[in-house]
Amino acid sequence: MRASDDAPAGRRRQRRGVPPERRTRRDLVTAAAITVVMAVAAGVVLLTGSAARSDFSAADAGQPVYGPATAPPTSLQALWSHPSADSGAPLTTKGNLVTVTDDGTLVGRDAGSGEQTWSYSHAGPLCAATFYADILAAAFDGAAGCSDVTALDPTTQQYSSTRQSAFPDTMQLTSTWRHALASSPERLEIWRDDLVRTVEYGAVEAPQEAGMQPRTGCALGTADLTDERFAVAERCPGDDSARLTLSETVPEDSRKPEEIASDTTGADGLWIIDVSDDGVLALTDRGGDWAVEWFTAPRDYAPVLPLPAEPAVKPDPRTVAGDDAQARWFDGTATHAFSAVTGAHSWTAPATTGPGLTGGWSPDPDVATARDWVLVPVAGGFRLLEHGTGAGTRQVPVAPGEGAGEELSTGGGASTGGGEDVTGLSQIGDILYERRGGAIHAYKMLA
Repeated sequence: MRASDDAPAGRRRQRRGVPPERRTRRDLVTAAAITVVMAVAAGVVLLTGSAARSDFSAADAGQPVYGPATAPPTSLQALWSHPSADSGAPLTTKGNLVTVTDDGTLVGRDAGSGEQTWSYSHAGPLCAATFYADILAAAFDGAAGCSDVTALDPTTQQYSSTRQSAFPDTMQLTSTWRHALASSPERLEIWRDDLVRTVEYGAVEAPQEAGMQPRTGCALGTADLTDERFAVAERCPGDDSARLTLSETVPEDSRKPEEIASDTTGADGLWIIDVSDDGVLALTDRGGDWAVEWFTAPRDYAPVLPLPAEPAVKPDPRTVAGDDAQARWFDGTATHAFSAVTGAHSWTAPATTGPGLTGGWSPDPDVATARDWVLVPVAGGFRLLEHGTGAGTRQVPVAPGEGAGEELSTGGGASTGGGEDVTGLSQIGDILYERRGGAIHAYKMLA
């Protein structure tokens, strides 16, 4: 470890025999020129970079933090609704609901009242966003695809970090509490909570990095991660079936993925539902035979839930939810729950419209939470189920609240069967948020 120059004088290392640096006129001119070049470069970054093309209208005060309510609701009271242009489960932090305007502006709203407290806009449209490690990471379309990424601390109302790198024009974001995975059909990246990249995988344009990737020309499909490993389904030239690849989340060199295993699976199609450090849960198509399978290796798998036909909706961030012990997938008509540890099928809830919400659970490992019940959306309302068994047919009634529109009082929306209107659920404290019909609807959970 390097000794500190701030050590007490009596213990400071004495440097002897080292002549002072030479300071000639040429040295001073060169140093001045370098300083000017660096200043110009910094100015160009400020004028053309993402910081100059964005606007953060912070709240007047720091935002609150709420722990999730753990008691299952006996009824819901409709509060308010706001349109939002994103998809999937409503985007929430520990204190704010975040909606998205048609032009891609992020709007932070008070968890209870729904009133706007802050906003963040960028010159390009929003590609994707996720909340993890107490930061809100948002990727926007920039000069090189979904290249402009900003991390905000929504509690302290501060910029956290930024990154700019070439990425395709589409992006999906998923995250653990410590890492985020950005994926597209051409490449994927994994970022730490300071947005430093730990992995780049797939198409890399830099010619000086030729040969760093294990394969080229592959089409990437679904992907998921833990803090130790990530998995990606892909189709590669020369392969006779879908390939499953598992690699380290934090390799020694971010430019060179460290594979744990990679091989063809014999399946015509492969869609990842969940990844744990013990295996991968995935939907497969094997010559028209559809099933959810548990992979401990690409060639070591077993079916855990045979399906009668091709599901209307495949696994993706909109249709998958869960917690550290359970993974759930909505297939267009029903919600299937599996053990996140063993992959075993736990239960199936028919006639649902989305993958549901684990009540009273937080992904933050420092927050002690329960996971005793699951709330699933159904046509016209919500159903409360036991987390482990799926037992329970009790409908949770929704009462209209003051100022709530008539639409709110009807509860969960109906599925189209094709997955175009998957209902997403999120929770802050005792407020439930439901996404349906292009809007987010808020309900007070009454115990």
